Amino acid sequence: MLIADNDIELVGVINSTRVLSTKYGHLSGALKLIKTSGLRYSSYLFMVTDAFKALQPLFLFQKWPLRDVHRLAKLHNIPVHDTKDINSIDSIEFIRSVTPDFLLGSHFNQLIKKDVLALDSIQCINIHPSLLPKYQGVDPVFFAMNDEQKTIGVTVHRMAETFDSGEILMQRAYDVDKTKSLFFNNCLLFQEGIRLTLKWIKTDQKQLLPTSTENLSGNYDSWPTSKNVKNFKKMGNRFISLTGLWKQQ
Repeated sequence: MLIADNDIELVGVINSTRVLSTKYGHLSGALKLIKTSGLRYSSYLFMVTDAFKALQPLFLFQKWPLRDVHRLAKLHNIPVHDTKDINSIDSIEFIRSVTPDFLLGSHFNQLIKKDVLALDSIQCINIHPSLLPKYQGVDPVFFAMNDEQKTIGVTVHRMAETFDSGEILMQRAYDVDKTKSLFFNNCLLFQEGIRLTLKWIKTDQKQLLPTSTENLSGNYDSWPTSKNVKNFKKMGNRFISLTGLWKQQ
């Protein structure tokens, strides 16, 4: 969507290569996640990340709507920086080298710290798939569906030195469709998040008054536990629907 917009130039991509924190390697992080969240949830994440990337060559025909970020970037000559620490010196140098006006976070599992937030002439904003300040944390759509919420949503907000905080710029709510999978709902919200971000960038921002989160409180959920996952499935929720993949835009 960003690439297709003629008014926007995507100058670079930063891709997170870690599963959990920087102290874990890819394998050790995956094993820790399995211990925390169980094999079912971990397998779901594997399917929509590593397995999806590995299977990309099998789905090169036009009707397949989803593309791996590296393949898309290469196709459009956009540089990609893979890192387990966006706050490292080499990551900061990459950001400086592509001279962006905005740093946009989307499904990014690393905390952006002060040295990045303070970079000159760059506005750091993030897409979060919940109606902040509700459902801060790792997988807000999972927890909203697990809590049988009737409404989910997406927030575009400025980044701050803590996760899922900072001024709220734009939001949109959706009614929960219980027939859709977790993956489908996540895709829906991030797609809408991109639309809201583009609208915010292109609108006179002086007319759009952000909402301060200073006096707002909400819950923060870390990784789901095996018990959470068991309840999620018991309620009839699905992690992913293969038929639904064809409907993703």
